[in-house]
Amino acid sequence: MISVLLKLYPIIPIVLLTVTVLLSINFRSKTSHYSECTGIITGFYENTTENRLGSYENKAISPIVSYSVDGKAYEFIGNYYSTSMKVGNEVNVIYDKNNVSRATIKTGLYFAPIITGSLTLLFLLPIIIYFILKSKGIINF
Repeated sequence: MISVLLKLYPIIPIVLLTVTVLLSINFRSKTSHYSECTGIITGFYENTTENRLGSYENKAISPIVSYSVDGKAYEFIGNYYSTSMKVGNEVNVIYDKNNVSRATIKTGLYFAPIITGSLTLLFLLPIIIYFILKSKGIINF
């Protein structure tokens, strides 16, 4: 059983690395025609939903961000929230050059590749340790 797990285990970081690369490529291609500017958090949007039992409410908080391009003001509900965000804080915004009203907070776009990349390293670490211990003769399976 352990030998089967050891043979299948290396597949996990390969899959995670593939997902990380694909997410990064997707991010680059989506944002290649985007420009960057500074936005200001003007408020927060709170959305609450009930769970299946109807007794617990899930609260999602998103910042409302305003920005301007060529003197025209725009506003959107952000895709990324941190407890350090406060009304009046500046955030980096990227917007579509072809549709200036389409924008997002730049920071939130990096999280998916960072998470999958971190998981890749987490799963690679035992493999690296295994090969080091095996090469030193400490383990022999």
